[in-house]
Amino acid sequence: SEQYLALKANSFFTIRSYFNDQSRIDDYTLRTETGKTVIHDKYCGHIQEGDIFYSDAQLCAYRFRLELPGQSIVYNSTTTIDDPKYVTKALFHSELPVIERKITINIPVWATVDLKEVNFSGYDIKKSTEQKNGIVSHIYTIRDLKAYPSDSNLPGSLHFLPHILILTKSYLLNGKKTTVLSSTDDLYNWYASLTSLVTEDFTSLKPTVAQLTKGLTNNDEKIKAIYYWVQDNIKYIAFEDGLAGFRPEAAHQVFYKRYGDCKGMANLTKAMLTVAGIDARLTWVGTQRIPYSYDIPSLAVDNHMICTVFENNQQKYILDPTENFNPFKINSENIQGKQIMIENGKSYIISTVSEEPIEKYLYESTWHFAIDNNSLLGTGKTSIDGERKKILFNISDEIKKEDLDKFFRQIIAGNSSPDNFKVMKYSSFDRDNLWDISYDINLKNQVYHNNKELYLDVDFEKDYKNEKLEKDRSVPYKFSSRTFKKTTAEIEIPKGYKIDYLPDPYRVANAYFTFDMKYNLVDNKIVYTKEIKILKNTLPTSEFGNWNAAIDGLNKFYNDQIILRSND
Repeated sequence: SEQYLALKANSFFTIRSYFNDQSRIDDYTLRTETGKTVIHDKYCGHIQEGDIFYSDAQLCAYRFRLELPGQSIVYNSTTTIDDPKYVTKALFHSELPVIERKITINIPVWATVDLKEVNFSGYDIKKSTEQKNGIVSHIYTIRDLKAYPSDSNLPGSLHFLPHILILTKSYLLNGKKTTVLSSTDDLYNWYASLTSLVTEDFTSLKPTVAQLTKGLTNNDEKIKAIYYWVQDNIKYIAFEDGLAGFRPEAAHQVFYKRYGDCKGMANLTKAMLTVAGIDARLTWVGTQRIPYSYDIPSLAVDNHMICTVFENNQQKYILDPTENFNPFKINSENIQGKQIMIENGKSYIISTVSEEPIEKYLYESTWHFAIDNNSLLGTGKTSIDGERKKILFNISDEIKKEDLDKFFRQIIAGNSSPDNFKVMKYSSFDRDNLWDISYDINLKNQVYHNNKELYLDVDFEKDYKNEKLEKDRSVPYKFSSRTFKKTTAEIEIPKGYKIDYLPDPYRVANAYFTFDMKYNLVDNKIVYTKEIKILKNTLPTSEFGNWNAAIDGLNKFYNDQIILRSND
């Protein structure tokens, strides 16, 4: 039950109730405080959003108008979920601010249910317990709750917003005990029961596997060939909720249709590797949007399926075929550091995806400049690896050939105009090697003449300049990925000039980020070096002060300029 209050006249709002093939909306009402039914529009249907092509997730939406300030309506709805394992969590936040929210979880005395309170720290959530007629009621109340945060660059909200995990272990009904999910063993057994229902036929896969592995002499070559084939030839289309969110599609069906969700693509990868004589196993994982580990027996723990390769019964490689252009032997950032559950016959293995060293995220640029009147003329080369390369490959794969030159110039331009660059050559789109772009540079108005002095502004990228976080931001900040940015620039000192001033070096380093930049005189050249590391892709609120102070120092460094003085 929810009551909505209008703060201004003619306020329109839409209430959404979600369900799937494991739940149903039994009834709802929209009434004024006097009990009169509110006129409203209603729509019920399947959800299609983002990369969700088809899903059994559905919603009913009710749109209404409140004509006068202070007018309110009361919404009541009853949703039934037939299987308690699908009841995983209760959330406090919504898209509107709340005067008071009360969550009541009624647990029959014959059911064993654990409630795990997550991220309650910093929120004034009152809790009470009542027992009546064989029902234990756990009541959580919070007042003056802000709306769901609208900040940019949010990590998964389960990392920082308060919520309650509902863990139904078992229940005793009519003298019979039924286990739901009382342990990690139960969770795996349920997953395994779904995969066992999949009927496989490898016949159609064998010719392609034989062609891909022909002439290959070791397993690594075979694994890579199959892994890349699935990435390149099977379109990733997500399915969500209900059994479709947990049961993989048969490998031969994914192979025939040329599309599948993460489970179907993982299952196809496993099947093709199996045909090639390689030990491959389905693997469950929660991506970085999810904060839980497998000591919590809940369907909320994971949201993704991948494939793990074993050799001599030892875990060797983790493959995520949904990550297009992801290199073999490199773990995608989305799952780094996360626990995984690997099938192992009637049992399972809990392991952890290793984090890639920051050097795997290299983005390195080298520039050579000469001063020409008010311009810096030169050449440059940029080499890109890691998540940034993968993202750019995926974008470029969708760009028309005639638009690629503009795309490349936008990549290398930083905070400068793409028109200042001319792409000379670039390497092919190769997952296994650095992506190189070579270019000519013509930076106009980067040199300022003042009598006998020349003022130079060399860094046209100015990474993270002015990127301070808002003082009132109260939620963590999620970077697009970890980063290792290296830049080296050489500037020839013109004949008849000498250095009058070089900006002081700037360095700040901690567990989350590093900024290190400086100028040096080498022979008759000024050498500028810049090294930036974003070591963790999420910055907690406790680090905002350090980040903003670092950006202040960075801005000061960028705003300082080289000064050359004429010898005359």
